[in-house]
Amino acid sequence: MAEVVHADVLEQILILLDVNDLISCVRVCKSWHSFITSPRFSNPHLTRSYNEDHYNNELGSRRVRLSHRYRRSLVGSSNGLVCIISYLTCKVLVGNPLTRVVRQLKLPRWMTHSPPVCSGFGYDSSKDDYKLVVGAEKRKNRTRVQALSLKSNVWRVIREVKYTFCTKIGILCNGALHWIVRDEKMNMLIIAYDISKEEFKEIPQPEGCQFRFSTSHLGIVKECLSIFGYTCKDDVWIMKKYNVKQSWELLPRHHEWKRNIIHYLSVPKDESYFHHDVGSWFSEHLSDLQFCIDAPIFVQSFVSP
Repeated sequence: MAEVVHADVLEQILILLDVNDLISCVRVCKSWHSFITSPRFSNPHLTRSYNEDHYNNELGSRRVRLSHRYRRSLVGSSNGLVCIISYLTCKVLVGNPLTRVVRQLKLPRWMTHSPPVCSGFGYDSSKDDYKLVVGAEKRKNRTRVQALSLKSNVWRVIREVKYTFCTKIGILCNGALHWIVRDEKMNMLIIAYDISKEEFKEIPQPEGCQFRFSTSHLGIVKECLSIFGYTCKDDVWIMKKYNVKQSWELLPRHHEWKRNIIHYLSVPKDESYFHHDVGSWFSEHLSDLQFCIDAPIFVQSFVSP
C-alpha cells in the first residue's frame, strides 16, 4: 500500500514539471524512465500542458515554424509531435522537438518525383494513432488522397476527390484537416477531412465574405478556424462555433490580438533529430500576426511518435 501511495505522490510532483525537467528525471533510474515515458503519465501531462497554455494570457498561442525550408515542408503539429517531409532524403520525419525523439518513415514512391498537392498531420482519437495525409493530382480536378498511420507504418489510398487544392497544408481544427479547394464548377470551397471517421465534408463559408479565395488562407485564431489574407487590408473571419455558418464573425480591423510565441525548428543535415531554437519571436501587430495564423499550434509534451 505504501508503494501505491508513493507512486501517486511521485506522479503529482512530476506532472507539474516542464519537459526539460522531465528529460533530466528519466535519467534518474529505470523505473522513473519507464513511468515518465508511458502513456499513463504522458497523456495527463499533455492535458496539463494544454490547459496551462490555454489560460496563459501572456502566451496567446504557441506555434511552430521551420527555420530552414529548402526541400523540406512542415506538414503540421499535434500533441507536441511535429511532422516534416524531407524531399532531400525522401523521408517523413515525425518527432518531438523537445525530447528529440524522432521516427523516420518513407514517402510513397510517387512523392520521390513530385511533391503532394495537399498534406496534413493530426491525431486519430478513435484509434490513439497519428496520421499523415497527402494528395496526388491524377488529372484535372481529381486528387487521390492517401494516409499513413504511424502505428501500422503503411500507406493506404483513402479515396479520389473531385477537387483542385488551392491551399497545400491542412489546418488542424476539431479533429479534422482543412483546405481551400476548387470544385469541378470552379466554385471555391472549404473542405474538411475528419481524421477519425476518414470522411470529407464541406464547411460553410461566412455570409458576405469578400475574400478572393485564390489568395486567401486558413488558420487558427483563439482555437477557432479562420480565413485571412496576407495583407493588413484583408479581413479576418473566425468560426466561433465549429461547422456552424451563423457563427462566422468578422473581426474588427483594429482588433487587439494576443501575442503568439513562435518556436523555430531547424533540421540538421543528418536529420537525426529536431532542434528547437532557444529564442522565440513575439508577434505584436496585426500585420505580423497574419503571417503566422496558419502556423501549427504547438504544445509542450512528452509524447513520443
